[in-house]
Parts: sequence; C-alpha cells; structure tokens
Amino acid sequence: MKPKLKGQVTVTRVAILGTLKINKWKLEELDLIGLRLGKLRSDIWNEFGSLKAWSVSKFDIDKQLRGNRDKYQLPAKLWEATLYDVLDDIHLVQAACIEKVMKYLGQSYQSFPAKKGVLQLTLEGREWLHHPRLCTLVRKFWYRGHTKVCNQIILKAFDTQIDSSNVVWLRFGGIEKGKILKLPTTLPVEVKCQLRLIKRNNRWEIHYTTDIQKAEKKTEGQVIGVDRGYTEVYATSSNDGARFLGNDFGAIQTKETDYRTSKQVKRNKLKSVFEQAIKRGDSARADRIKRHNLGKVKWNNREMSFKGRIKTIVFTATHDLMLNAVKVAYEDLTEQIKSKKPMKKRMKRNVSSWCKGIVVDALKQVSTRVGCTVKSVNCAYTSQLDSRFGTLTGSRSGNKFTGHDGVVMHSDTNAADNILVRMGDVEIPRYLKHSTVQSILLERTQKFLDTIAPTGDEVFEAITGTDKPQTLEPKRKRTSKVNQRANYEQLTLFDLG
Repeated sequence: MKPKLKGQVTVTRVAILGTLKINKWKLEELDLIGLRLGKLRSDIWNEFGSLKAWSVSKFDIDKQLRGNRDKYQLPAKLWEATLYDVLDDIHLVQAACIEKVMKYLGQSYQSFPAKKGVLQLTLEGREWLHHPRLCTLVRKFWYRGHTKVCNQIILKAFDTQIDSSNVVWLRFGGIEKGKILKLPTTLPVEVKCQLRLIKRNNRWEIHYTTDIQKAEKKTEGQVIGVDRGYTEVYATSSNDGARFLGNDFGAIQTKETDYRTSKQVKRNKLKSVFEQAIKRGDSARADRIKRHNLGKVKWNNREMSFKGRIKTIVFTATHDLMLNAVKVAYEDLTEQIKSKKPMKKRMKRNVSSWCKGIVVDALKQVSTRVGCTVKSVNCAYTSQLDSRFGTLTGSRSGNKFTGHDGVVMHSDTNAADNILVRMGDVEIPRYLKHSTVQSILLERTQKFLDTIAPTGDEVFEAITGTDKPQTLEPKRKRTSKVNQRANYEQLTLFDLG
C-alpha cells in the first residue's frame, strides 16, 4: 500500500461503468453476481449481526464460513471481498455502540490502542457481559442489524488498462471459471485500490478512493459561529454581519416532501387497485397498472435531481461562509433531539427530510480544500440563551428572541452568537449531558440576576413547561428605567470575543 504523504487526505470519487455499449450477457452477469453477493450479505448479517461477532476477528469468522462457500456459486475472490466488507460493517456498528456508551459515561473513545482505557477495553472484549450496568447501556444503544442490499460488488482482485483511445478498461473474473469480464469505464487513470460497484438507475457506478493534498491552514480571517437551520443552511454570528446563507434550503425540501406525500397517496391507491385486479383474475389490467403506474424510473430521476439541487445549495453556502473565515464553530447535532410536545404529521415529514448530514459533509470537505478550521460544540440550550449576557433570561418565539429587557433579536443569529461563545467555554465541552449544561447555565443566570437590583417587588421565578425550556423570568414585569443594554459589558459573565 502506497504511504500517504504529509498533508494528504483520502476522498471517494465516482466513475461510470460502461462508457461504450456493453454486451447483454455482461450486464446479466453483473446483475447475477450482485444478487448472489446480496444473498451472502443477508446471510452474514442474519447470523453475525447480533452479539455473536462481538470481539471476534473477521479471520476467525472466515475460517468458520469458508467450508460453505460453494453454496453461493461465486469465485473465491469475490466471496472473500464481500465477506470482509460485511464483517467490517458489523464491527463498525459495534464500535459506534461502544462510543455511545462511553460518551454516556463521560469518557471519550480512543482509536489508538495505546490510549485505550479500562472501560473501552472491557467493552471491546466480552467482559462487559458480566457487568449489569454495562449490559443495560449496551442494550440501550445496540441495534440488531439486517440488510437487503443486492446491488453492490466489492473488487479487490482486478486489473485496469488504458487503450489507445485513453479509455480505462476494468477486468476481473466472472462466475464461470476462466471467463474474464472486460468493461469500459470513465476512470481518469488506472487505479489499484479496492473498488465498489453500485448499480443505480440501471447503470453501474465505480466508487474508488484517491488522495488529495490539503490546503494550507489560514492564518488570517474571522472566527465565525454558525447556526444550522431548516429554512436556511447557515445563520452566521454578529461579527460576520449576521448573514443568512442558502435561503432556498427549506423551501425546496418542503416542496419535495409535499410532492412525495401526495404522490405516495396516489400510488397506494393504484397499488390497492392492482391487488384487487389480481384477486379477480384480471391480469391484463394488473399488468397495465404495474407497467405504467407503479414504476420508479421517474421517481428515481426526480430524487437524483432533488439531491443535486440540495448539494449545490449547501456547498455554495459553505464556500461563501469560509471565504473570509479562519475558524468556524457549529453545533453538534448527531444525537436526536426529542421534543416533549407532539408534532404534526407534516412537521414530522419536514424534519425527517432535513438534510443536515449533507451540511456536515460540506463543512468537512470544503474546510479541507480552503484551509479553514471547523469545530463542533455542544448544542444544548444554544437557542434559549441570551447571547448578550449568556443567561436563560429571555424567551424564543419562532424567529424572534426577546430578552428580559425587551430587546428583540433574530433567534438564529442569537443562537450563532451563543455557538461562537460556546467554542471557548471550558465548562461545557462537546459531549457534556444536557442536564449538566442546564445546571451550569441556571447557576450563571442566578449570579447574573444577583448583580441586578430588582425594581420594586419584582421577583424572579423558574418557568418550566412541556413546550418551553426552563428559564428564569420575573413574576411581574415592569418597564425598567435602567438602560441595561448600555451597561451589558459590565454584566457579561464571560468574554464574548
């Protein structure tokens, strides 16, 4: 394996299999290989997707299954590549469970063996089965896996050659012994890494890895905090002019979600008609409905178009964000945010289609290319804090955030300012529990209120509701004669940068 040079990063590229017309038997051969490998994937997940493969090496599992290799009628190299790929996925899911358990217990996951602690070594082995507390946590974060993927082929043993027309040809062994599949590709150069062939929209894609050079880190620029939203991609902090980037982000997602809902309702009605026609024995009508109304060609094309538009908006907004920035702080939204107030069906559909994963990928990829540093921070109560004082003395309603002194701010830019401050807050690290964060913020809020002389008989109380986070607000609000905003520098509990 070629060693990676300093400053290089590995990225995934996509090429197309079959720039020229491919023989029909070659396409059928690829489909047959994909189906048989899909059966192998499903069997491995069904047997080893549970705790049976926990802390068991993939080489030991290979010895157990190699005797049943003839069952799938596949070449040894294709069978072995898929087997190791699936076992790596199973072990990756187990590692994610271990990381969540350690995060719940307040410890960080270490990838280097020399830095692993007793807890991580216990979880990676099978000793945790004798500890009831750890068993409870593993059951909480562990999910039994299954798969029905039958459109992928993993290639470790293959050959690539460039012909006189600068077309790269891919060669690997097929199902029949001694028969080689030779296929044209859109690969720019010959590759020697592991390949993954994926069939999408009736064509085969080649996913391969390559190394690119990182950009040098910026030394001059702004330190910006950003709030990721549904309406827009980013809302930046006040030191960046409180900009809103990617304003069409939410409108496109909402429109596409509504279209999917109405389309699926109609498809379900046609599907019921199709099933009734089969029961009556009207095969002609059932065939017409299946052929003209229940296909997914247009559906898949629309999905590709939607993902392309979303990706364009997100990456364009990310480039604009990091144009003059040296460091960007964003909130960590990997954990599911549970709401006590039940949401309506339409709101659930919109939130479930929120493409926040694409935004995180864009932040990481663009930062590597332009040399900007990104850092994720704890997201607890960043939308409920008053960014001027860092206290829970305000209230949020939609896009408006109202402070205790009556000053109204935009809720997204207020959250971006809080995220910027959270980056330098040593008391609230990234993986701190939200309940502990709440206790720290309530203590800071109480200290802040102690510095303010209450007017008259004004008394502050804790407000808690099912749809509202805990805040401290006055029981009887009166118009303050003191200009609190003019003196906020003396009231700030920590440096706003």
